[in-house]
Amino acid sequence: MMKSKMLLSILGGALTLGSLGCTQLLNRRDASYSGPFHAVANVYISPEGLPANLQRVAVMPLMPGRGNRATERGVPLIQQAFTEELSRARVFDMVTLTPNRLDTLVGVQALYADSRLPIEFISKIKEETGCQALLFAELTTFRAYPPVAVGWKLHLFDLETEELIWAADEVFDGGQATVANALRRHIREKLSPNNAAATQLLVLDSPREMARFSLGELIGTFVQKNPKVTLKSADDTNSQSSFERPEEASEKPDPVEADSPENQKNPAPPTTDSGTI
Repeated sequence: MMKSKMLLSILGGALTLGSLGCTQLLNRRDASYSGPFHAVANVYISPEGLPANLQRVAVMPLMPGRGNRATERGVPLIQQAFTEELSRARVFDMVTLTPNRLDTLVGVQALYADSRLPIEFISKIKEETGCQALLFAELTTFRAYPPVAVGWKLHLFDLETEELIWAADEVFDGGQATVANALRRHIREKLSPNNAAATQLLVLDSPREMARFSLGELIGTFVQKNPKVTLKSADDTNSQSSFERPEEASEKPDPVEADSPENQKNPAPPTTDSGTI
């Protein structure tokens, strides 16, 4: 009887070890565990780093790429995810300037980072929001059908010096293996802890989830490249101030008009000698 129990225990242990070994072997073969992974590279940060007193950032309305019909369709779909992800990161307190609020303040509903600014634009933004910096955002790539793709061009200006202090210009194309691996790792760790294949497949085809993932990667460079900046530990999960709630829209644009990221240029980060508002 004793020998039978010992034999069963040994067999049970062998099966457990075998199962663990198979899991580890499968994980090594799964590129979402082993990589290679996409690394954000096209980022600029001021040599002085971000200002130590930077706590509040005013966020301009998300703009489509100039003459890019795919991103024009994408902006209404991505705007809410863009706003939520900036808030969720808790790096700064974000104050969203909606088109209507901006129109009331300065007479325009949106601006690009290189647009000519209205008179007293900066002073009015500072007075209205109490922010130390201003973020311009442009959606440069949007492909809503698999493999999904999203591209961002972001510029952060110091409202006191009017100098560019951080910028990013990056395309995240799910058709590239490194991006797909990083996205699947993000889904497994953040959205699908039980490794549900159906959940992963569903989210992999979501341009909104690609937007959230890609923004998280870009926002992470604030901390990676600037030791002065630390993540806040606020209890309030909705720390973003917003004058108006962005409108929601359906997620499926016409795929015929989505532009291929391969046909869009991804220039080097801007330099400091031309980096003023």
